[in-house]
Amino acid sequence: VSFPYTQRKTDMTCKGCERNNQMMEMDIESAIDEQLSMELNHASNELRDQRLIVCSACPALSEHTCKHCGCFVRFRASLQDKRCPLGKW
Repeated sequence: VSFPYTQRKTDMTCKGCERNNQMMEMDIESAIDEQLSMELNHASNELRDQRLIVCSACPALSEHTCKHCGCFVRFRASLQDKRCPLGKW
């Protein structure tokens, strides 16, 4: 018996990855802004920008996300008490 909708294992994708790929730039920025609005201890704009410059040159950066810890880098860099998981800031 043949099942026409059966996919080979190599054709399947991660459901989480599919959802992540569907998130548009504006959705990501909106989600980060919403979460930051609930936080109290923000870094200064200058400190955040310095941190983001370091992140932009890091091989662990994957678009908006740190491959090492999985966070949105702008969110992490915007909080005073957060540190880079690789010790870069």
